[in-house]
Amino acid sequence: MATLARRFARMAIFIALFCLGARIIDPSTFISLELTEAYAQWQDGYVSQENFEDLWVIAWLLSSLIFAIIGDVLIIRIARRVRR
Repeated sequence: MATLARRFARMAIFIALFCLGARIIDPSTFISLELTEAYAQWQDGYVSQENFEDLWVIAWLLSSLIFAIIGDVLIIRIARRVRR
């Protein structure tokens, strides 16, 4: 039962960190408009307003995922050290 509670707690921590990362990280600050135009040209062959959002959403999700993974690993390591 304790193992199940730990798994749910870890999953809740990961989801909370992912949501926090999604709220904090703004990909438009580190992705230029020229880069999104080049990505849209490479992906679809033409540039429109809808294509600009594609790269921002991909970068937003990936950076939030990386933030959540690193945060989760750090929290678990700190919890293990405190428990000893």
